[in-house]
Amino acid sequence: MKKITIKDLAKLLAVNPSTVSRALKDHPDISLEMRARVKEVAAELGYSPNWQAISFRKRRSRLIGLIIPDMNMYFFPPVIKAIERRVRQEGYNLIVLHSNNQLQGEKDNVDICRHLGVEGLLVSLSTESENLDHLRRFRDQEEAPVVLFDRVKGNAGFPTVVIQDEIATRSAIKHLAERGRKSILGLFGDPHLSISKARLAGYRQALAEFGIPAREDLICHAYSELEAQAAVRKSLLITPRPDAIFAMSDELLVGVMQGLSESRINIPDEIAVIAISDGMAPTFWNPSISFVEHSGTAVGATSASFLFDLIEGRTAEQSRIVPTYLMAKAST
Repeated sequence: MKKITIKDLAKLLAVNPSTVSRALKDHPDISLEMRARVKEVAAELGYSPNWQAISFRKRRSRLIGLIIPDMNMYFFPPVIKAIERRVRQEGYNLIVLHSNNQLQGEKDNVDICRHLGVEGLLVSLSTESENLDHLRRFRDQEEAPVVLFDRVKGNAGFPTVVIQDEIATRSAIKHLAERGRKSILGLFGDPHLSISKARLAGYRQALAEFGIPAREDLICHAYSELEAQAAVRKSLLITPRPDAIFAMSDELLVGVMQGLSESRINIPDEIAVIAISDGMAPTFWNPSISFVEHSGTAVGATSASFLFDLIEGRTAEQSRIVPTYLMAKAST
């Protein structure tokens, strides 16, 4: 007779294999009723754990996988450094892969992690990642947790680590409005990303709170420093032109500053500038740029700790929030 497996139990019970596995281990995120039902069916069918496979799995790699969309010089280096530090503290090693901001690249990376037998996965999603079935298959088939961070997809059923993007943006726009700025250019990233959508929503909310009309000619999306630079040049031709600029990331901030520099715009007398930033890029210029701190180090450390808590069954949380702080400098 064929040996009964967790997948067989899952099929009979019409649930995910990971649900069966966790129920058999009395994991707290599985209801008592489901735990009892799984154990009852397992006993009736004579299920017993494959200890050889379990032993192999537990010693198979001691690897953690990290998949990021790209390797820029701003946010991700401190994220990687913080994750690697935490991973090594746990006696694991880290494999870092980037998807080139493409869904197929992300899928290929997940396959690499599966073949290497990673015991947990940290993922910042690509722009194209709308369907996350590849991550669900990895989680369920490998019985390994997946944590999404920074670039996430809402209601996807995965634990997430994020900042409160709307609140961070509202804080930045409020700071400008309280200093009398009324024509605020908002520069946002890829409009398909949840992070861009949330920050744009925060921008609109803050303007509404101060009774400032949201002018569509002052809302721009840019995919690179060069596009941000071009958007700034174009905005300076608008009447009335902006008296402040908000950049939602360090990469866009660099483009903003290049555009203002070549146009010889005085900061903050002619235009105030603020960004959401890890904190390094704002120090490149004189005057220093005001920013809402989005710490890559804090995001990386929180994400790695969350993943290990899930691996060890220490938590049933579905999200962790990394706080942000307004750092007012001379540019506003």
